[in-house]
Amino acid sequence: MTRNTILVMILALTAGLVACTGQKSDPDKFRKGWTLAWEDDFDGKTGLDTWSKIPRGKQHMSRYMSDNEALYILEDGLLVLRGVENAGNNAEIPFLTGGITRQGVKKNSVSRVEVRARMNPVAGAVPFVSLLPSDGTGNIAIDIMERYGYDEFIYQSVTSQYTTTEGMPDNPPSSALVGVNPNQFHTYGVETYPDSVVFFVDNNRTKKYPRILTDIPGQFPFNDMDLDLFIGIRLNKDTDSTELPVDMFIDWVRYYEPETNN
Repeated sequence: MTRNTILVMILALTAGLVACTGQKSDPDKFRKGWTLAWEDDFDGKTGLDTWSKIPRGKQHMSRYMSDNEALYILEDGLLVLRGVENAGNNAEIPFLTGGITRQGVKKNSVSRVEVRARMNPVAGAVPFVSLLPSDGTGNIAIDIMERYGYDEFIYQSVTSQYTTTEGMPDNPPSSALVGVNPNQFHTYGVETYPDSVVFFVDNNRTKKYPRILTDIPGQFPFNDMDLDLFIGIRLNKDTDSTELPVDMFIDWVRYYEPETNN
């Protein structure tokens, strides 16, 4: 074997090792008992083709939503959603925010949704990941993650007629505070079942909200309707405009269905 042949073989082996180590390793992507039905890693190849921008509306979440391209930035394999001051003396609203939505959980189904994200803090800014009724029914939500201002924790909660109008947020407890550093990337997840909603952070179970027997209406509506996935930034009237822009960095979104033995 000649010296040149040996050198070529060494170079080829080295290139192979670099190619292998350069691959993004994600052992949690494929979960036991679950099938990955779809994912979006925002690599820029498809843009936001599978998503819709949240339209401006009267709800607190959408009052400042805009389709302005400056609020939706795809770079380095991330989607950056932004909230900014709406500058100008003739501005109709004080802020503009970015948010995306797509079909989420079908009624009478079992599913798992995960979003890996981080955010930079601004007083009065609330990044969120939520499941909301597809038909626009109000007062119903599964909030997979909400972070208020500079809080060093996030909220995970459910909202329904039972928890609000009927005044029963504590039986069973409808929300949990999870201590994390939201400035760092974390994976926020939820599993939906006919009899419960189970929350996760970084694959650690943080809370379960069950269906219970009760004569009080509206306790567990989440299995009875289609729920769409909403990701975005909410700004409040007390948001400190001098701290803007506020950004939410989304690495990926994944949707799982139960594994079948076909």
